[in-house]
Amino acid sequence: MSRDLRRPRTIDTSDAGTQAFDQRIPDADEVIVHISKPFVLKPSEARPGAPSPEDAAGTAFKTAFKLIASDTDARFSLLEWHLDPWQTGPGLHQHNFDEAFYVLEGHVVFQVGEERHVLGPRQLAWMPRNTPHSFSNAGGEPAAGLTVSTPGGLENVFAAASSDPDVPRPAFRFEVERLGPPVRAEGAPEQPE
Repeated sequence: MSRDLRRPRTIDTSDAGTQAFDQRIPDADEVIVHISKPFVLKPSEARPGAPSPEDAAGTAFKTAFKLIASDTDARFSLLEWHLDPWQTGPGLHQHNFDEAFYVLEGHVVFQVGEERHVLGPRQLAWMPRNTPHSFSNAGGEPAAGLTVSTPGGLENVFAAASSDPDVPRPAFRFEVERLGPPVRAEGAPEQPE
């Protein structure tokens, strides 16, 4: 059964306890479509065109961008990160974009403002913009996780920290303010400076 896609349609959701609403499908010349090709990445493999960990000055932990702004129409970026046992992450900082941290393995201590939280696998930490935060591995086993940042373009922050003057600047102005040293887990061995 074919139907004219230009004709307005009604979606009845009243059985779900909500009011029905009309949703008009825009004409073809009204639609702005972002086209991204599907792809598959292996564990720890980074998206081509994303900065490598070696390019990210000041980033001692291993990172791999899985999705970059050009993949998502600048809606979000997805970063995979790995921390060695007891390794510290970034220093205490805040910025004008949102981040969600999802722990995949190990235990990670997060400092959120003045509070500390230890998260394990399948736990999430949400950092709305302008929230002071830091994270580090909280134990003697490796830790790994994913970070979703919105809007997309976090990879440009990492690339801008590199020494390459030809790094493109994102349309959104990413502002990062460093506030202090990284959070350290209780019982963590001293690390050389």
